[in-house]
Amino acid sequence: MKSIPLVTVITVVRNAEKTIQRTLVSALEQKNVSLEIIVWDGLSTDGTLKQIEKYRRQLTIVSQRDFGVYDAMNQALKIANGKWILFLNADDYFLSSDSLSLLLSEVGNTEFDYVCGCATLFFGLKKWPPKTLTDIDYFLGNPSNHQTYLCKKKVYDHLGGFNTQYKYAADVDFMYRVIQAGYKGLPVFKSIVNYSLGGLSSKNISAGVDELDKIRSNFLNSDLVFARESRLVFQDGLEFSEQFKSEVFSRKLSKTQKRFLDDFFKFNKSIESTSFIELNRKRFVRFMKNIAKKFVFFILKFIPSRYI
Repeated sequence: MKSIPLVTVITVVRNAEKTIQRTLVSALEQKNVSLEIIVWDGLSTDGTLKQIEKYRRQLTIVSQRDFGVYDAMNQALKIANGKWILFLNADDYFLSSDSLSLLLSEVGNTEFDYVCGCATLFFGLKKWPPKTLTDIDYFLGNPSNHQTYLCKKKVYDHLGGFNTQYKYAADVDFMYRVIQAGYKGLPVFKSIVNYSLGGLSSKNISAGVDELDKIRSNFLNSDLVFARESRLVFQDGLEFSEQFKSEVFSRKLSKTQKRFLDDFFKFNKSIESTSFIELNRKRFVRFMKNIAKKFVFFILKFIPSRYI
């Protein structure tokens, strides 16, 4: 009979009394999985701890001072006993009672070190799937939603957890380091978690994007200007010049990166090769998308933060 590996779900929280119960219940309802749940409370000043205490017999609860969300995650990792780790934010929740067992069944006893599912956003209207889980993601952005990222604890131990110099995107830095270290990941295109906008990074979008550009520049071995332009081209669809294309190919690239770039530039034209009408059509579409995005993040400023 196959043994079921222990999974540790870690929730870091401060002042989330209205959402923490839904998060914890969704974790406690997970079936067909050996489960440990650690809740790290950063000395909440509202009724959060009272909500958590309802489930004391089923959880490991720590309530003490920390130096930010990623420091809290690192501290919780030290007491985690699971072979696998998943971080579940204090206003996110598993979509079904089979979410964790689904991820575990995908990796089974294979050589994969981590597995990533999909997150849903905007009441299920939008899906956030994992990307390639290769060094191509240095160009494409966040490899996975962190709430669907089930990773072996030995990987966190080996890489030293999260880099706390980053305030908004240390999870992306960690996922990039996992790729860089050669660990094998498996994308699973099934919805696992509902991800609620309104957290630290989405309420500080400008600072978060700047931090992501800094992280990306480290992995692209570039300056911030090139990292930013890469984000705009490969993620946001900004038109690129022949000069940018030449600069990309002048860099030291892996085989996977070169194949990706060859295909990208094969199917996407530079500004110099695009007609005036088509160029302006693309710019209008991008302009409207940016307006919609700014409106969403404006609304998010009025939603209470889950972690301050």
